[in-house]
Amino acid sequence: MSVFSWAQKPAPEATGPSTGAVDEVEATSKVFPRFLSAVAQQALETRPVILELGPVVGANVEFFSDRLACKLYIENLYLDLEEAARLGTRAGLAEAFLRRLALAGDMFDGILCWDLFDFIDAKTGKTLAGELARLLKPGGAVYGFFGTTPIELCRYTRYVIESESRFRLQHSPATPVKRNVLLTRDITKMFEGLSVSESVLLKSSTRETLFRR
Repeated sequence: MSVFSWAQKPAPEATGPSTGAVDEVEATSKVFPRFLSAVAQQALETRPVILELGPVVGANVEFFSDRLACKLYIENLYLDLEEAARLGTRAGLAEAFLRRLALAGDMFDGILCWDLFDFIDAKTGKTLAGELARLLKPGGAVYGFFGTTPIELCRYTRYVIESESRFRLQHSPATPVKRNVLLTRDITKMFEGLSVSESVLLKSSTRETLFRR
């Protein structure tokens, strides 16, 4: 796990769980500003603590340091995803995630899970969602994306934060897996203990979602 706080600068990061050419596109966000506001309000008298479930991205570390002066824990679960996909051990992902997230409960004001749930089955997703609910402080927020089309996923997306409402998306190859499509009611049921605060269906057929505890 990598931990950054205040104005600490990250070491150069790896390119991600897969190697190969990377292409980029830009995207706007309607819900991410609400996540930032929720975390800021959650920790008015203390430094916020955020858990990032993707890779280290230097620009994101700087953004959160400048915007929230927070402590940022980074636990890249996409590494487990890619290893399991290559080795054919996806059935053991829930246990791998639990080992990585063996932290004290009620620890984080905010959690960024990005599009992680698109890559895992419903059983693993329920285990992970329960763990995120355990780690989140009362009043805290979880931010993520959920695809709505049952396509084969052949690439990972790294979300580089450019502003509170704009991302630069960097795509790199992934071992193919069919997306786990969740209906809104399935997402709500999976994240038992959390409530859906914001949910916006984007033109990219992706549901941008904010949960609160």
